[in-house]
Amino acid sequence: MVSTYMSYNLVNRDIKGSINRTASDPVVARQTEYFKENIGKVTNLEEFLDDYQLYSYAMKAHGLEEMTYAKAFMKKVLESDLSDEASFANQLTDERYRNFAASFQFSAEKTDLQTDSQQAILLERYEASLTAQSDTLEAEAFYYEAVIDNITSVSGLVNNSRLMTFALDAYGIDGNVYTKDHLTKVITSDTSDPNSYVNQLVANGAANASKFLKLAEAFDFNADGSLSGATAQTAAQKEATVSLYVDEEQIYVTDYYRQRERAYYEQKIATITSVDELTADTRLFNYVKTAFELGSMGASTFKQIVTSDTSDPNSYAATNGGDAWVAIAGKFNFASDGTVESGMTAQGSTQLASTNSGFATFYDDADEERKEALTELFKTNISEAENVDDILTDTTMRLVLQRTFGFEANEFSVRELRQALTSDFTDPNSFANKSKDTRLIEMSKLFNFDGEGNAAVPLSPHNTLTATMIAKQYVINEVRFLDDNERTAAREAATKKAEVYQERIQSIDTVKELLADRDVIDVVIGAYGLDPEDVTDDFLKQVFASDLSDPKSFVNQQPDSRWAELVASFNFDANGNLTRETIGTVQQRGETLETVNKYLRQTLEETEGASNEAVRLALYFERTAPNITDAYGLIADDALMAVFRTTFGFSDEFSNMDVDQQARIINDNLDLADLQDPTKLERFLQRYTAMYDTENASFSNSAVSILSGGSGSISADLLFSLAQLKA
Repeated sequence: MVSTYMSYNLVNRDIKGSINRTASDPVVARQTEYFKENIGKVTNLEEFLDDYQLYSYAMKAHGLEEMTYAKAFMKKVLESDLSDEASFANQLTDERYRNFAASFQFSAEKTDLQTDSQQAILLERYEASLTAQSDTLEAEAFYYEAVIDNITSVSGLVNNSRLMTFALDAYGIDGNVYTKDHLTKVITSDTSDPNSYVNQLVANGAANASKFLKLAEAFDFNADGSLSGATAQTAAQKEATVSLYVDEEQIYVTDYYRQRERAYYEQKIATITSVDELTADTRLFNYVKTAFELGSMGASTFKQIVTSDTSDPNSYAATNGGDAWVAIAGKFNFASDGTVESGMTAQGSTQLASTNSGFATFYDDADEERKEALTELFKTNISEAENVDDILTDTTMRLVLQRTFGFEANEFSVRELRQALTSDFTDPNSFANKSKDTRLIEMSKLFNFDGEGNAAVPLSPHNTLTATMIAKQYVINEVRFLDDNERTAAREAATKKAEVYQERIQSIDTVKELLADRDVIDVVIGAYGLDPEDVTDDFLKQVFASDLSDPKSFVNQQPDSRWAELVASFNFDANGNLTRETIGTVQQRGETLETVNKYLRQTLEETEGASNEAVRLALYFERTAPNITDAYGLIADDALMAVFRTTFGFSDEFSNMDVDQQARIINDNLDLADLQDPTKLERFLQRYTAMYDTENASFSNSAVSILSGGSGSISADLLFSLAQLKA
């Protein structure tokens, strides 16, 4: 006779081939094909339960075939909210029910017009766009300052669009509205002549006349367009123009603004001869008020403070502002009459350094408050929005979108923005994608609207339930078999990693991004019971580049079907981009593949059991035991316990013992962690099958015959199995 181990080994040594042979059975093939073709058509729980062929297939796949009749019970299982630890499925000790529920999604996914992850990305980009202002302003100002001095005629200015745009922006003029001829006449106007072109605009009340007058005053051109001086602008005119440009263009004060104001202050303060000169220069006085947090203080009050005698306790500063005002008075060197003390400058180096430090600390405080207020208002309003129109009619949200994605207030119509926001970014024919405008495409990715403008289910590599179950399973796998001392720390570390996965997976758009983040993909690998440390980046590239529908593809050639199931769990298309094509109705692509694989494995074990029940038990143990976390999990499974009892020579009466005593005996005889090691698990099953055969009647008869001198003999297969136990 062929030993049980040899029978088991014939099946298990090429388990993939064995499963493929099972799958090719005509009956099994028809059942599998029916399941794959029809599970995607099911839209609710009642339809699923009423289709016996689908329902029974799934039940058998999950090892629940004996419970197929209990539809009411299974309905409660499938209706369970697995994110709720108190839900029906989570309260059942048998994990098969929770796993069964996890493979289906009969409760509709929640719609969310913007996920937390999308909002975080949008607000990060919003912040980045504001930060980028400083670089842009500095670059434009540098160009202007370098080139304006080389202009030799008015035509050189108006024909340089970059220079002219800078100047017009500085004075708040929309350059798209006016012709070059008009601008030339303005800039070459003699502002002292009431009949000049620009003064006539003012006299006639023309639109933007006052702005054009300031523009004309900023340049030194003759009426014929030639220079009236050495350059188109004096140093003061150029500085004033750049300062106005920065003020006009920056949304919030920038670091470039701080640098410019500091440079201006340091240059001017050295020339100041009286406090009145300081307060008369708006930029200087604002710098001082900001540095010393003086708010809207007037010039007269400031003068009384800084002309106070700091050693006199009855001085104006001491009696009206106490130590704070006395300290401010000490930052300047003004005499009681407001002039600078003889032989001194308005501020010494130490005083100047203190003023600069104060300005650097406080210059952006008001804007930071405004920025935070706008951000908080955006968060509040977006949480209350129900459709795309709620966003487009909200001034705050429109403003954030405008600044984040860098488009002008009137660059796109409301209709165009609506079309962009309701675009499916995975559809090449969507409005946003066909526009080829990356701003609109990126905007469409950060919101979830259907074609009607209502909140839709967010698209991510893993949907909410899948991500939740992967995170939970990862933690379980990481703390498996650890003692109490190690378990707490390991659980905390694993939970943090799982949370990182759940956060980052929402913002991943491509396979390339996924594989570049090992912190994320390693959690998924660990959740599937695989060891990330054994997995190379090259291997991952190959499995994710595989065609799941091609049995000869790299991933489908792997002996372990979990790799195909892992890849199938992601919503990526053949090009590695996010897609809605993989999303099923009540079951996702990955869960369908896993259900089919489980069904085929169950059927294989069932078929083998028809000829040798021990082979079926060995195959079942090989598949299931690595997932057992403690002795009680083993005790709860009759099939696993049958293998344990046979392996260690315990009778059926063993199961009548106290459960805790059973657990102690199991732990004394078997290190459950060893079942994670394929080599040790294989040796265990060799022992089991050999022990099973020793209890086999035909073997016993052979043994008796040998002992009595008969002609019976032990099969070579069994002798080989027994010999392996000595190693």
